Amino acid sequence: MTEKNQEWQMIQMKEQLQKLQTELQTTKEQLSKTESNRDEYKNKYFQFKGIFQRQTHIFYLYQSLSESCRDALSGIFKGTSFEEFLACGVQPGNIDALWEFSRVHALAGNPEDVATLNQMIQYFVHLYNKTNESPILAFQTVSPGELFDVDLHIRTQESKASGKISNVILTGLANAYTGDIIKKAVVEIL
Repeated sequence: MTEKNQEWQMIQMKEQLQKLQTELQTTKEQLSKTESNRDEYKNKYFQFKGIFQRQTHIFYLYQSLSESCRDALSGIFKGTSFEEFLACGVQPGNIDALWEFSRVHALAGNPEDVATLNQMIQYFVHLYNKTNESPILAFQTVSPGELFDVDLHIRTQESKASGKISNVILTGLANAYTGDIIKKAVVEIL
């Protein structure tokens, strides 16, 4: 091979190397952009998954209630789908009716269903509050060890007439603006 041929091949190889380096850089940029898109979609997926899991969790809790309890709640929760469940549960009148139903169950001594009903009430109150510029409802703060107050609490039938609260069976509701009690907490006094 002559020196000119070798120089010419070197020039072609350098051009090919430059072309390959440009392609490599373009591929790296595309890979970086694809990874960034993947990470963004992955984050959104986990965000929506978390939201959906919280929502479906409360729906599965509802479905785990005793059949008689679900039948009694059919006046509040129309239909059987997840969407209908959410639409019914977030309505203020239905939150009130659900709380009153739960109070009756709490006073009747049905702790399994009441625990689930309490979780449902808390979920729907939070969801309802999110639909307003500022919260409308708040939860009454009652802790075991506090003294029973007839103006703030409702005691179960098995409870003592007075004394310290041993257990909060059903969370009470208050006006988020004024703090006034709307629904008194159902408590046990042992």
